[in-house]
Amino acid sequence: MKHSKLAIVLGLATMSYAVAHAQMPTVTVDPSRHGNLAHAQESVIQAYSSISEAQRENDSHLGGHAQRAKELLAQANQEIGLAGDQADANQGEMAPPSASPAAPPASAPAPANINISGNWTIYAYNVAQPGSSLKQVQINQDGNVLTGNFRGPNQKGHLQGWINGNHVEFSTDTRDVLTFRGEVTSDGMSGMYGIHGEHAPWKAQRN
Repeated sequence: MKHSKLAIVLGLATMSYAVAHAQMPTVTVDPSRHGNLAHAQESVIQAYSSISEAQRENDSHLGGHAQRAKELLAQANQEIGLAGDQADANQGEMAPPSASPAAPPASAPAPANINISGNWTIYAYNVAQPGSSLKQVQINQDGNVLTGNFRGPNQKGHLQGWINGNHVEFSTDTRDVLTFRGEVTSDGMSGMYGIHGEHAPWKAQRN
């Protein structure tokens, strides 16, 4: 009996550790080159975030299946990224020789030379109705990897993404996943963001 209780405790501890350390998928495919693949990755992120919410609310009754589903989603997201890489490679083979070196693929960003760490205010147009809304992000940059926190009018959560030169991209770990893509300029950041397959402009200024 004692061994059974110990096994249950260890199992729950292992499950809690896995949930806490799960890595949320991110959009790694360049939407300007492979829009359908990028949209597929956004859908994966949405499903992953919804499962994470279910785990936070009722993980003890899910029997480990939710965590397994997240692992499979992460694997699917990786395969989608590889599909984009393969498409880029095939297009490169078909392209005529060029004197200039090829740019790195979107899924393997070059080391960042711009640091956007800090607190930002995002001014974003709404996708479903007229008007705009304010959102706050706190960004930590380590090389070209971005992590941090997001707060909007109706939800909040973590964020993660990457920066490649002056191109930035990050997604929120929230009930409704938002994916921001844009460029860093001397005035701040701006671009397009997506939610549920719809897109609208955004810009941000450092606080």
